Amino acid sequence: MRALAARYYPEQLHSSGLKEDFMPGNKRFIESAPTRAWLSQFDPGSQGIMVTMLKAMRLVTRDMLAESLRTRLLQAAEGTPGRVGLYVEREMPPKNAPAAPLFSQSQKLPRRATGPGPRPIEPDEKQPGDVGSEGIVAQLVSELCREVPQSFVSHPGPDQIRSQDEPVRKFILVTDLIGSGQRVERYLDAAWGVFSVKSWWSSRSTKGLSFEVVAYAATEAGLARVERHRLRPLVRLVAECPTIETAFNEEDAATIKRVCVQYNPRAVKVDPLGYQGTGALIAFAHGAPNNCPRILHARSNAWEPLFARRVTAQTRSEFNEELDPEQVQQRLADMRHRRLSEGYVWARAPKGTLETYLVLAALSHRPRRIDVVARRTGLTLLEVEAKVRKAEAHGWIDKEYRLTDTGQAHLQAAKKKRRAAPPSSDCAETYYPSTLRVPA
Repeated sequence: MRALAARYYPEQLHSSGLKEDFMPGNKRFIESAPTRAWLSQFDPGSQGIMVTMLKAMRLVTRDMLAESLRTRLLQAAEGTPGRVGLYVEREMPPKNAPAAPLFSQSQKLPRRATGPGPRPIEPDEKQPGDVGSEGIVAQLVSELCREVPQSFVSHPGPDQIRSQDEPVRKFILVTDLIGSGQRVERYLDAAWGVFSVKSWWSSRSTKGLSFEVVAYAATEAGLARVERHRLRPLVRLVAECPTIETAFNEEDAATIKRVCVQYNPRAVKVDPLGYQGTGALIAFAHGAPNNCPRILHARSNAWEPLFARRVTAQTRSEFNEELDPEQVQQRLADMRHRRLSEGYVWARAPKGTLETYLVLAALSHRPRRIDVVARRTGLTLLEVEAKVRKAEAHGWIDKEYRLTDTGQAHLQAAKKKRRAAPPSSDCAETYYPSTLRVPA
């Protein structure tokens, strides 16, 4: 990468002055060579600010995307009286005009819809060989429909939906990210433009068609936009998508935005914070969305982006969802559990213990909603739900997610497990007993 600043200053990793929270897996990503090269383009004062922004990013591996979407779709199918139709979210034609109806329908009354369903992928006429994230999601949908054909069908058309033998009772739109919410909204508009769909939706409580959207993540604004749609879809998420606005307080967000504007590659009409000014802080193994700040993916003669052309190939090997013990300590301290953060030897904790204690600590304060706990811990909504179910089964929390006496005892016990002092380095031949006797 070409560098504007003289070099990357490692001390900036801890000296931005902004409130910092690592998302799981971000430490290795930030310390990787491509990220350090990207940071070297900023002046020393701005480097620390950008490190803080990167710490708040959610980085999603291929396995995490595939397995979590699969879990959410299986959950959505539970209890459905008929089959579930899966549709991959993509750009709906025509551009710069209302979306065309999703299914073919007659022009004469009763305007009955017939024929096949939409294609999962519709290449751009200008770039026919270019397939976006819908290609990854389409593969997931195809695999699930082959695996559980009695429950799922891929992109069913009107004739298949109204089939007497295996009717489709649920329409699920699948996507990786609800950023601005515009693409999902246009897809739902295309479905609403079909008169038969309106009829099915009106009788959804008995034998019609209900609508859902399953996404890995969504911004607050995008989620609200989709939920306001006239079809009133139920939205199932794996995780919340952090943005500059939601991940930081007002003052820190303004500081980060200032740097994004200052280093914005090229003076174009596109907002420096990404499409519609979203400022999304998320990247997938298959690519970064156009909703994230342009300094991450746009190029100019004087600027090399971290995710050139929104491709994450250089850094995705460093994406990792595992919690770092340092992250656990910091988040526990932020939740007013400093004694707990300093008590347990988190580096030696068995797999899953870190997440369990984080969730219990988060539930010790109100509000005790799943989304609030996910925000406090940095875990996904899916991970928090799993830990909450486990805590309920063990009697650590009650039905209102309040800690029981047993749950409180677990936290108190962890606070007493003080860290062992490191061995002295003054003596080369430090004595360690080979056997221990029970003290008298």
